[in-house]
Amino acid sequence: MRKMVSLLVILTVLIIPVMAEGVARTEPLIISVSEKDFSTWEWRGDTEAAEFVLLSSKAQANRFLRKLPQLAREAIGEKLADVNFNRDVAIVAYLGGTSGGYGVEIGQVNINARSLLVKVGMQSPGKDDMVTMILTYPWDMVTLPKKHMPQGDFEFIAFNQHGEVVADQWMNLRRPEKVISHKRVWHRVRTGETLSSIAKHYGVSIESLLAVNPKLDPDTIWIGQKLRIPGETVKPKTYTVRTGDSLWAIAQENDLTVEELMQLNDLTGYDLSIGQELVISSK
Repeated sequence: MRKMVSLLVILTVLIIPVMAEGVARTEPLIISVSEKDFSTWEWRGDTEAAEFVLLSSKAQANRFLRKLPQLAREAIGEKLADVNFNRDVAIVAYLGGTSGGYGVEIGQVNINARSLLVKVGMQSPGKDDMVTMILTYPWDMVTLPKKHMPQGDFEFIAFNQHGEVVADQWMNLRRPEKVISHKRVWHRVRTGETLSSIAKHYGVSIESLLAVNPKLDPDTIWIGQKLRIPGETVKPKTYTVRTGDSLWAIAQENDLTVEELMQLNDLTGYDLSIGQELVISSK
């Protein structure tokens, strides 16, 4: 089980452009940290005693360790001692008091401007498995450079291979001790909407929209379906179509080209209807 992620190697292989430190990320950064196929893993337990945490300082790490059983504290503490918290953060997945036959592994990290999404594989013993109950505690850890973390407030979400959310909280690396409370953003699908138009409306990527709705079929959405919107969003500026309006006139008024206006609203034709709401800025 590897405990460190070489981000430079991964970026070289995937050829993912990364923005300079201190600048908000506009494209998602997807980091694969495991090649295992979690789809065959069965999880039958609960996560009440489990911990899925993002640690950004030595003090946070020490508080986390103090809550653990002695053997787990020694094993995880040994790895956390090697983390340079001036430069990196540590993501730890720990299944609590379970022991023999259980397993957990961090499979993928998706970093967006306002969210950090972590996919974990979770496994419990099969019904007929012969399990030796020894005092070992299943856990996994990866480290990531702070410079690639979201700037400001962001949502930390961990979910397992079944699409079940096992951790969900808001945080800010510059204010790690402060509890951040944000209202969850949900969207109910309306006539004519697509995943692309919904993502553009909220200023998020389709990838992050799929990540926080893991059971969503990207090819099929229906009217009235409730979708979770990832991260903190900024409501775009809109315009309501009036009598005599045209795409050209609306685009000119808002310093856009007709093509840009059509792209913002996922339009395939030039026809408009009175009362139609158009997005004229996603920022």
